Amino acid sequence: MISVETDPQNTEAVSIPWSARDTWIGAGLLFFVMLGLIVGIYFLPKLDMSLILVGSELLLMLPVWWLAVRKYGASWRMLGLRKFTPVALGLGCGLMILSWGFNLVYSLFLALFDVRAQPDFAPIFAETTSPWMIFLAGVLIAPIVEEIIFRGFIFAGFKARYGWVKAAIFSSGLFALIHIQPLAILGIFVMGMIFAYLYQYSGSIWPGIVMHMSTNLLALSAAYLMARFPELITM
Repeated sequence: MISVETDPQNTEAVSIPWSARDTWIGAGLLFFVMLGLIVGIYFLPKLDMSLILVGSELLLMLPVWWLAVRKYGASWRMLGLRKFTPVALGLGCGLMILSWGFNLVYSLFLALFDVRAQPDFAPIFAETTSPWMIFLAGVLIAPIVEEIIFRGFIFAGFKARYGWVKAAIFSSGLFALIHIQPLAILGIFVMGMIFAYLYQYSGSIWPGIVMHMSTNLLALSAAYLMARFPELITM
């Protein structure tokens, strides 16, 4: 079954060859891959975290490659890597500012109970021999890979069957769960909804990728500064 997705800004039809069934299978395989990665990291000798991050992101692409590219010969364009207008970036910036404000309030609330929403990445930078690899993985590879997976493949596949709102909820929920950060699930879910909306609005995953990159860049830059200049924590 080939479903047709409309590109809202370019008003052109884009054929999506994979089905909702393929999408559910892909989502299940993602969790098996993630489980395998967790087990592998636990039992294998200690590896540099930068290598783990790069390898993990690339392995997560396997279900999409198998179910979209290998099975149907899907192109990058089918997976959402299409042209978009600058308006989508402006919209994305506005929505991400609201998201960062929400996450700030949520983090302050959790701080009342002496807990953190996000894990502390500063020790990772302190231990790695290749901090630039962490930035490469987190700022470049992860946003592109994750937007292809969760918006280009999962959101698009669910949208054909359930409509874009339910598809956004399903894909954002999976996006949040796959990060395995219980206290951060709500904030990650909100970001996933923003990225899905940007795809629905623009017909491209590039605006979501740019917003995803900017978020990761801010988080990793702060962690790097804390690791490089620990005195900042006590200021």
